[in-house]
Amino acid sequence: MIELSDVSFSYPENPVLRGINLHIRRGEYIGVTGANGSGKTTLAKLLNGLLLPDNGCVMVNGRSTSDRGSLLAIRRSVGIVFQNPDAQAIGETVEEDIVFGLENIGVPVSEIDCRIDRCLEMLGIKELRYRNIRLLSGGQKQLVNLAAIMAITPECIVFDEALSMMDSCNRKNVLEIISGLNRDGTTIVIIAHNPDDLVHCHRIVSITEGRILQELPEDINYRGSDVELESLHPITGGIEVQVTHTYDSGTDWEVSALKKIDLVIEKGRISGIIGGIGAGKSTLAYLIAGLVAPTTGCITIDGKPPEPGRNVGMLFQHPEDFFFENTVHKEISFGLRSMGLSDDEVEERIRSAMEQVGLDRMLLSKSPFNLSSGEQRLTAFACIIAMKPGYIILDEPTAELDPGSRRKVLDAIRRLAGEVTIVYISHRIQDVLDISDRIAVLEQGTLVFSGTKKEYLNRVQKNAHHI
Repeated sequence: MIELSDVSFSYPENPVLRGINLHIRRGEYIGVTGANGSGKTTLAKLLNGLLLPDNGCVMVNGRSTSDRGSLLAIRRSVGIVFQNPDAQAIGETVEEDIVFGLENIGVPVSEIDCRIDRCLEMLGIKELRYRNIRLLSGGQKQLVNLAAIMAITPECIVFDEALSMMDSCNRKNVLEIISGLNRDGTTIVIIAHNPDDLVHCHRIVSITEGRILQELPEDINYRGSDVELESLHPITGGIEVQVTHTYDSGTDWEVSALKKIDLVIEKGRISGIIGGIGAGKSTLAYLIAGLVAPTTGCITIDGKPPEPGRNVGMLFQHPEDFFFENTVHKEISFGLRSMGLSDDEVEERIRSAMEQVGLDRMLLSKSPFNLSSGEQRLTAFACIIAMKPGYIILDEPTAELDPGSRRKVLDAIRRLAGEVTIVYISHRIQDVLDISDRIAVLEQGTLVFSGTKKEYLNRVQKNAHHI
């Protein structure tokens, strides 16, 4: 169905893919893996003509992506679900977002409603149909993007880290749906770092240094380390949360996000927050970071309100959306210079932060927009570390990262343990257990558990016995 012949592609001053030869057969289920910055997303965009090769040829059903007259048919045949759901959302509501694609390919009005119902029901999000997309969680947005692509029934669907923000239950359900689509004849290309996302693949290729290898990288089964942090001693102070939060209260878009949350996060510890899609994790993160004011209640950090950039810093799910300088050096130094630090202190903090996150100092002269997603995440983390806040909120800090980059982020967090208080939010429960010594669990906006890691594991074991 898709043939790449001797394909090469470069961004300005940055060669990405070299001499790529790949044949994707109709009805195949193929996995693609590789380190951040290896060219996986670039490959995805080449498959349906969003990018055109510098050299070589990409053919889809016998048509070249370089033929402008064939692009509409090619993009109708190959749909892509990208890793950043906000970059793909078009409509104001979930329904409008799905309708947009269907209307563009000329689906009869009488059939549109049926397609929307079917896709939303398959994904278990029928209740979101009339919800405002901007008020959904990252995982819910990824499900909506998937529904929008499924509804137009392309011959091939490319998933570019499209499951990265989903909890384990939704992830498992989506993988089963993808397998069902493949059994019904849809060609599947799934780009992923998580080996669990690749279990149904007929074959897996790895991109290394811009070239394709027909084998798995050795570290794909990385499970994280078993570092225990129980030896940390309680320290006075910390974060106290007593809030209820509703988005767009009093309007047609009103959504209850958090309900009577009463939580204490101890100073000097790493506290993990887990929960399913739409549980309220990111909302709680924004409230603690002082970026959103709660509808009712208050949050204090060491007895004072949150002061973003001063006593608390936050690493967002998609840090590339917040970059604005033209070099990594300027990006990190921006906040430091606003603090009135001397040039020598600024340079020392930049050097230390780059070292802590494991980034080569040669990247300081590069644009943050030209970095891989893993390098962008680590750069954003360096920006926060350099400011030396007492509290750091990490919202899905390892989502979409390859095993090597994920290790660097987790190692950087471990090195900070005891020096700062860290709130770690993730769907990767194993990472949370590895890195955290206290855990809080949210379910549909309600705090259902808060305690030590040992207490959490006992709770899980006890619940398993009752099933």
